[in-house]
Amino acid sequence: MKFKLELPINKPRADVWKAFDNAENIKQWQPTLVSFEPVSGTPGQPGAISKLTYKEGKRDLVLIEKITRRDEPNGFDGVYENEFGDNTIRNTFIEQGKDQTLWVMETEFIFKTFLMKIMGPLMKKNFVKRTEEDMQRFKEMAENL
Repeated sequence: MKFKLELPINKPRADVWKAFDNAENIKQWQPTLVSFEPVSGTPGQPGAISKLTYKEGKRDLVLIEKITRRDEPNGFDGVYENEFGDNTIRNTFIEQGKDQTLWVMETEFIFKTFLMKIMGPLMKKNFVKRTEEDMQRFKEMAENL
């Protein structure tokens, strides 16, 4: 399952990158994030592996993050894995004039379990909505820094 979202941010690309690259900001735009634990490598750099724990309702969701690309200030990619599936995310930041940046996020889910292979595509609207909400929170945070 794939989808692509775009969101203009009213800040220069360098400022957007600085906000995106600051680990302290993550909980502001991903409010269900409970913990971010580096496992190996330098956090935020290609090859780094981290454990992210989210509180989703009454259950914990643990993802293993593997950074695959860092191209400051143009983009940042990673793979987020758990027992249900792998989620590859490609973030691209495109300068749109002096004071605006277009954030393009391309996402691909590859489901691992039989249940998620059936249910995942049926839940696409939910995945898209959740991602749009996270992106909007990031935009609001970045524009107010």
